[in-house]
Amino acid sequence: MPKSAKITLNIPKWRKNPSAIKKFRFVYHFLPHPEHGTRAKLLSSSAMVLYILLFFGLFAGFKLFTHIYPGVLGYASDISIKQLYELTNSQRETAGLEPLRLNTALTAAAENKAKDMFKNNYWAHISPTGTEPWDFILGANYDYSYAGENLAKNFSNSRDVVDAWYNSPSHRENLLNKNYDEIGFAVVNGVLDGYETTLVVQMFGKPRDPSLLASAEEGQRILDSYSTQSGENSAVVKPASALTESPFAITPVVSENKSVLPAVSVTLAIKGLAVVFILFLISLLLLDIWYSARHAIVKVSGHSLAHLIFLIVSVTGMLFALLPGKIL
Repeated sequence: MPKSAKITLNIPKWRKNPSAIKKFRFVYHFLPHPEHGTRAKLLSSSAMVLYILLFFGLFAGFKLFTHIYPGVLGYASDISIKQLYELTNSQRETAGLEPLRLNTALTAAAENKAKDMFKNNYWAHISPTGTEPWDFILGANYDYSYAGENLAKNFSNSRDVVDAWYNSPSHRENLLNKNYDEIGFAVVNGVLDGYETTLVVQMFGKPRDPSLLASAEEGQRILDSYSTQSGENSAVVKPASALTESPFAITPVVSENKSVLPAVSVTLAIKGLAVVFILFLISLLLLDIWYSARHAIVKVSGHSLAHLIFLIVSVTGMLFALLPGKIL
């Protein structure tokens, strides 16, 4: 028998079958190749590069979508001013400091700062027009000797907000500052940079005139002013008698837009995608290890590990950019 004919006879039958060849090639997208000694194609260097491009594309897609359909994507939240106030004072009492009193003017200043950030689409202590936190405080006719501001956005609950402030040295300095006597909060919902979100503004102050220090009754009146009726998100609080007309034409208002339920929650979407992707990679790696050990496959290492690390760093960066919980 000719040599060429013998070679032809030794070729496995499945290699002559086009459908079997396709199946063979498809399987090794998920399994290491026994002949080439390479990882599964979905764990290869080229696959890692593709994953990175897909995640960057997803990130860009989220940004583009928010500009085309603002307010559809957002961060679900359930934040209460009462809880923020209690948690803040709890941290101060733990540190041996006096609790802060709720002040109508500081509450008005916080409210208007939050509304200004939504109106002018910025996330900063100083607005694009140069308006500083102290301008809002003075604009509410609060004459202070000490003042401070903490900001938060994209959080889902009150405790996470206060914990984030406490865990940040600069924000903790405000929370535990012994020079402050009074505080005001605003929790306002709106669309910022295309995302439906909740802004939390915390204003601290010490009145220059000690006789203007807020009474316990004033603080309780602010807390009691929050409407308990379904669908009502704000209640007007009349300014203290010591306050006069504001140069900013600000009416002290307590707004507690307690909950936000966007059409699509960015948090759930990103976490869901991340969990699915991580489980997918873990499954592939475990399958790779098991199959290689079972069939004694010695793989030729390439740069897959380096690309995998780069992929994890890229995904982590995207998660930090999109997931909630930012303070300033």
